[in-house]
Amino acid sequence: MFRSFLGVALAAGVLWWANATLGVETATPREAALARADFCVAPDGKDTNPGTVAAPLATLAKARDAVRAKVAAGLSGNVLVLIRGGTYQQTDSLVFGPEDSGTEKYSIIYAACPGEKVVLSGGRKITGWKKGDGEIWMTEIPAVKAGNWYFRQLFVGGRRAVRARTPNIDETTPWWHIRTSSVKDGVLPAEDVPITASVTGPIKAYRRPGDVELVYIANNTGSRKPLGSINEKEQTFTLPSPHHWNPREFGTEWQLSVPSEGKACYLENALELLDQPGEWYLDRRTGVLSYWPRAGEDLTRDAVVAPVVQKTLLAIIGTPQRPVTNLHFAGIHAEYVEWPLPSWGYLGMFCCNVAVGTGPKPGHRFTDAAVEFEHARSCDFVDGGIAHAGAMGLCLRKGTAMNVIEGNEICDVGGGGIGFGYPNVAYCYLDAAPPPEPNEYKGYRIANNYVHHCGLVDYGAVGICFLPCQDSVVAHNLIHDIAYFGIGFAGSQDPKVPCAKNNRVEYNEIFKAMQVTVDGAALYVTFAQQNPGALIRGNLIHDIAANRFNNRPIGGYSAAGIYLDAGSRGPQYEVNHGYRYEGNVVYRTASSVFFNCNGIQDNSWSDNVFLNQGAPPQAFIEAMQGYAGLDAAYRRALLKTESPTSDYYPLTQSTPENDVWSGYQFHRRQTGDGAVEVFRRDRAKSPSARFRLRGLDATASYALKLSTASMEKSLLVTPPQPNATSALVEGKTQMTGQQLMSDGLLIRAQPAHIIWITYQRIETP
Repeated sequence: MFRSFLGVALAAGVLWWANATLGVETATPREAALARADFCVAPDGKDTNPGTVAAPLATLAKARDAVRAKVAAGLSGNVLVLIRGGTYQQTDSLVFGPEDSGTEKYSIIYAACPGEKVVLSGGRKITGWKKGDGEIWMTEIPAVKAGNWYFRQLFVGGRRAVRARTPNIDETTPWWHIRTSSVKDGVLPAEDVPITASVTGPIKAYRRPGDVELVYIANNTGSRKPLGSINEKEQTFTLPSPHHWNPREFGTEWQLSVPSEGKACYLENALELLDQPGEWYLDRRTGVLSYWPRAGEDLTRDAVVAPVVQKTLLAIIGTPQRPVTNLHFAGIHAEYVEWPLPSWGYLGMFCCNVAVGTGPKPGHRFTDAAVEFEHARSCDFVDGGIAHAGAMGLCLRKGTAMNVIEGNEICDVGGGGIGFGYPNVAYCYLDAAPPPEPNEYKGYRIANNYVHHCGLVDYGAVGICFLPCQDSVVAHNLIHDIAYFGIGFAGSQDPKVPCAKNNRVEYNEIFKAMQVTVDGAALYVTFAQQNPGALIRGNLIHDIAANRFNNRPIGGYSAAGIYLDAGSRGPQYEVNHGYRYEGNVVYRTASSVFFNCNGIQDNSWSDNVFLNQGAPPQAFIEAMQGYAGLDAAYRRALLKTESPTSDYYPLTQSTPENDVWSGYQFHRRQTGDGAVEVFRRDRAKSPSARFRLRGLDATASYALKLSTASMEKSLLVTPPQPNATSALVEGKTQMTGQQLMSDGLLIRAQPAHIIWITYQRIETP
């Protein structure tokens, strides 16, 4: 029961377990939760208290320990830890292990009190600001000066500040290029030899050259290297060794992370570069933090916060022998966590991955996440959020299965939003990674999350990236402003390890992906599913434009709506099949669909709208937006909006056959309008078909408007034609709800055409 209802119950403001325990229908969610709580935590509590509602504990760690004792004694029911609203400061990661598990029968639940916001914060407020020269304000941080603290992120009034850089982030051209480099293309540099390089912009003999970082971008990833010495006269600098390059075994990916000529770049983190509002610099030797406030900011009033917790804020970590099970977090917001840069820098590969291990067969993994699950099964993170993180937002790693990540806002993160699955999608890792265990990498539900502004530090960031897994769903997520892919979906690269099957990516809305990198898409799909059960349907993709860094794609396309890719190790790996694409709508993209594989022949395609020009009718877009993206309860919870939602009605049976007509309806009950989308597929013999609508007011009248577009191989090649009434039998422009539902719309069209009928309820005086 918990597995099925927790996310929706919390989003709707109903704690079902509390109401069920009280046995009353009239209790408010807060009253029900307070009555049901086994332990209570509150900002004004004390860890010497018993943890009751009247005498709550002060920390989640103490509550965890109290629950741990209860688990050890044997559970006789679900355990609810109720957390009152407020901010809970952490100075280290909060870790839950096998001893914190529920049982197969009983759950352990850590939940925010209904209507109250709980923030688990790894940040520390910075005070003591004084006016310095010009517009700069300064404060000295003793812990930094003593070498006990260093941070790479700063937030003023909850807004991320910019590490001082050149060119500035808001310039028309916010990058330079590497002009010369002792690194040559195609040659793996030595680990112990410094690199000499120059850039296309002017540099100075910065006071702290070792603090300055060269940030460079290539294709689908970004990397960082600290500087060594600077020769202002020659306009050159060194990148000191040791380097720890990604090894050659990573195919072409290792080349992207070396600072060779031509790559887009900028310099970051020098006091001399602090030249505009919103920028900051921290001198690790003196402990002096300098900041130029933005308009309206007041450092004596606004909270200035930097993260003190490193890598991970909330960790649920079991072992292969003792996984964490049936442990759930609801309504928790994890905020402010740092990701420290290794001394040799960061050498990205793709999707915020880094190499792990040594030797000829190293593996790879996502960078550290603010919230981590490993060897954790039937564990959830719902109706909360993750923000102000230095690397990934949330990761489900090895040994995970049957996890629900739903109803969260994940934003303002340095890396990707959510990452999960079996990481075998990188050349050498095919040999290095053991095959998945039968009970891992399966049964995930990633739904109704609002994921935005990801990749603010690591430009290989993906909103939601899932590697090979089974029986999983990524649905109804709203994703935008992402440095790289909106969603990355990988099948099994190695035919000897056929683990990917029965997955669905459906009814997500994605826009403004590919904001920094190239050679990608809003929805990127690669490698094979092991059966034809992978369903990609009903996704709304739009406004995917070229990136700001003018970096050139290597063997791919700049930015597409949907990108089908495959491997390059040999014919047995160059596969992308087992996917069904149904009812997806793509418009206003640099390219609707890009094929870097044989994806047309080896996948199933039906009723997709891939517009190379123009857009569907606006009324249809608005009606579809009422269904794709967040469900209604989550829109209210996450977007704080009551925007009209749509009911979705398939008007025909779903079939991949190409000799039929098909139709779909999106109806917005709140406004009485909606849209119908009809397809006469390529080989449909009948010149007309009838479609009976649903959900209308039988007594009302509806004004109808019609547009059409033609198809070729499932790709639209002409823009929609407005008012093409000849496709609507008898050219009717007004019908009653009764007529539309009983008689229906009789549509006539040429083969391989799409018809949109939008309708609006006519208000009578």
